[in-house]
Amino acid sequence: MITQMNIPLKDFIYLIRPAHWVKNLLIFAPPLFGGVLFTHHEVFLKMIHAFFAFSFASSAGYIINDLFDKEADSLHPQKKNRPIASGRVAESQAYLLIFITLAVSIGLSLKFGQYFILIIALYLILDVAYSYFLQHILIIDAFCIALGFVFRIEAGGVASKVQISIWLLLVTFLLSLLLAFGKRRFELASFDNSASHRKVLAKYTVNFLDTTLAIFSTTAIVAYSIYVVDRGLRGIIVTVPFVVYGVLRYMYLVQTNANGDPTDALLKDKGLFICVFLWVVVTAIIIHLNDIMRFLK
Repeated sequence: MITQMNIPLKDFIYLIRPAHWVKNLLIFAPPLFGGVLFTHHEVFLKMIHAFFAFSFASSAGYIINDLFDKEADSLHPQKKNRPIASGRVAESQAYLLIFITLAVSIGLSLKFGQYFILIIALYLILDVAYSYFLQHILIIDAFCIALGFVFRIEAGGVASKVQISIWLLLVTFLLSLLLAFGKRRFELASFDNSASHRKVLAKYTVNFLDTTLAIFSTTAIVAYSIYVVDRGLRGIIVTVPFVVYGVLRYMYLVQTNANGDPTDALLKDKGLFICVFLWVVVTAIIIHLNDIMRFLK
């Protein structure tokens, strides 16, 4: 299929952004915190199924965004080399790839029912609206990014049939705002003529974005702390320091202009990666120790 579309494999991989699928691991959060992720092999396999369903939908969203941002990306010092911005992939080929990724996503989503498909549809509608005009509106652009992460949590709840805590949704939203404003701060401070490739950056200031980082880092840590206390599981309080370190590490990367893209920061910064990895492992052990032992047998 890739050969028939005459899209080089490297460009195909870039367009669907498999590295960015790491964001969709949030789908595992509801069953992880809900205590059902490792109860049966079927639950774990079901969540992998849901992960790929959402990932192919997000890939369609990335391609749509590339199409809308074609002209702006051509002015960006790094994004100008993207397949669509550089002209290596024609728009007709991109639209065909969107159709294929959406078809795969819908096919995988049928297993989880109408509400799961509705969440993916709302995610894609938000993505199109963001690409078309919402990304140019001050503050709203960051809210759209944060809502995308909330949709991932909701999808995980539906797929696992776990009732999601309102605190988990709030923590996700606040942390996502931190990541979104952090990315804007990095873009504004790192690139010359940054407003030419992202119009909304002309409306932001470094001081304002530093203020948002302070606000959402604090509220996210407090909300997570309340969430783990509210769970009533005494041992899980030990995961709070991991969250505190992860937030501070990301802020450090942003404010030193080392990295601001959440995906790149997670995959390339050893300190942040190790912190998130240990947080997942410790959380899983505290909540699922007995289930994990049975799961591995």
